[in-house]
Amino acid sequence: FKQKTAYEISACLVGSEMCIRDSYDTSLMPYFFEFLLTNWFLVIPLVLAISLFFYTENSRKATKLEPQELIFQLNNKNALLLDLRNDKEFAKGKISQALYLGPNLENCKKEIDKNTDKPIILFCQNGNKSEEFSKELKKSGSEVFILKGGINNWIAEGLPLLD
Repeated sequence: FKQKTAYEISACLVGSEMCIRDSYDTSLMPYFFEFLLTNWFLVIPLVLAISLFFYTENSRKATKLEPQELIFQLNNKNALLLDLRNDKEFAKGKISQALYLGPNLENCKKEIDKNTDKPIILFCQNGNKSEEFSKELKKSGSEVFILKGGINNWIAEGLPLLD
């Protein structure tokens, strides 16, 4: 009596080349379903916990906007565009209508409190600082968008910067 394994690899020699064959033993699949059915009281909370984790992770993230979507928000929704870059990066140019705050979360929160009726769009050099700030701002209930890829993406799209 030979006990079957879940996965077997067999080899053969064909001419001068080695041939490897994979074969799955699918007879274990019924045991998996039997386990799920008999342990439903463990499986259901696990599935719910995983679902809740992914839901909360998704809800904490800000919506990422492409540069064209950002322009639409500025022109049609009267959005507030906040520049989170440092002084050195800001000196290289700015997006029209952007309000420079620097990488300071408290300044950002104060400006958002003044403009609660507008969509908020954050951007930095490459999107990392914006992502970090957006998580904090979403905790306080603000609807926040970020420029995907930061100003680097804006420049890559050939869009203008002001001096």
